[in-house]
Amino acid sequence: MIMSVFHNWLSGIAGGNYFVYIKRLSANDTGATGGHQVGLYIPSGIVEKLFPSINHTREQNPSVYLTAHVSSHDCPDSEARAIYYNNRFFDGTRNEKRITRWGRGSPLQNPENTGALTILAFRLDEEGKDCSAVDIWVCASPDEEDVIETVIGEVIPGTLISGAAGQILGGLTLQHAPVNHKYAIPEDWQQRFPSGNEIIQYAAGHYVKKSDDPDEQLIDRRRVEYDIFLLVEELHVLDIIRKGFGSVDEFIALANSVSNRRKSRAGKSLELHLENLFIEHGLRHFATQAVTEGNKKPDFLFPSAEAYHDVEFPVENLRMLAVKTTCKDRWRQILNEADKIPQVHLFTLQEGVSHTQYREMQEAGVRLVVPSPLHKKYPEAVRAELMTLGAFIAELTGLYADLP
Repeated sequence: MIMSVFHNWLSGIAGGNYFVYIKRLSANDTGATGGHQVGLYIPSGIVEKLFPSINHTREQNPSVYLTAHVSSHDCPDSEARAIYYNNRFFDGTRNEKRITRWGRGSPLQNPENTGALTILAFRLDEEGKDCSAVDIWVCASPDEEDVIETVIGEVIPGTLISGAAGQILGGLTLQHAPVNHKYAIPEDWQQRFPSGNEIIQYAAGHYVKKSDDPDEQLIDRRRVEYDIFLLVEELHVLDIIRKGFGSVDEFIALANSVSNRRKSRAGKSLELHLENLFIEHGLRHFATQAVTEGNKKPDFLFPSAEAYHDVEFPVENLRMLAVKTTCKDRWRQILNEADKIPQVHLFTLQEGVSHTQYREMQEAGVRLVVPSPLHKKYPEAVRAELMTLGAFIAELTGLYADLP
């Protein structure tokens, strides 16, 4: 029933005059870090586009109100406020635009929704005046998130997607991020779309070399590889979109092709980066997609599949690492992937979890491995319990130092 409602909601938004803004809620957005943020972060340029009347310095802190309705949850409408804090031009230093006052009980302000994929659909004014209403959907399950990501590709924590609803939800938007044209991609890629591993190998020549820390390296490498993927995608798709389509079938075929490619990249990119970093930093004893009980296939098994199935190998020396770009709700999927290992490790790029989510993971025997630059995005009380990628690699290289 909920999925049907969600599909209908998306169809209505895609077919209407809406501007959508899509992101995963960070711990700062929801208040899970305990900070004093004023709510969901929305870039200044988007606020400026949607509320042109406040984009001036004729008066201090101009603002306008709009109705905020939440279609995904049962909560009352609120009167949100778009405001330009322009104190720098008067008696202060602040110079930013925000949308505040989402209302008591809003899912945008619930720490338990940290990591949730969220869509804000702003209804555009036909005459280009201020937007007067926004309709909100905060995904409550992986199934709902899959509906969106099947169309637009993986929504990586920390990235923002915005644009005309018809384009974004039609699956052919290339506006996930500004395309960086500084890379001179191989000539044969103009004729064929390279594999994920080929892109990563090519990207290796463009990584920033200043750090030997695997946590910082991972963040940098993901960024560079994603930039190159977007550039190659634009090369293969943009001209087709500009020329238009002879039929609906042609449009759907291209949209499906783009969607499938994005899903394929999302599923393997992070694992490939980790595999390369393991080897680079001396961790060579691991297996990918090894089979455990019931034909389960954890992302990484340490030190090997043979050791896992060897009754004489010490169980306390076995490790499993699952890889999830986001871990909200999805962390439960990994609990039974290696029955012999009581505490499993989960690598994620999610920008924070709530206290409740973290304690549930902890009680289920899940240890979070998070790149060190993202630790500050987690509640202060749990930061010390997070494991860095560097610490994970160091522990295992030491543990298996005597293995042949």
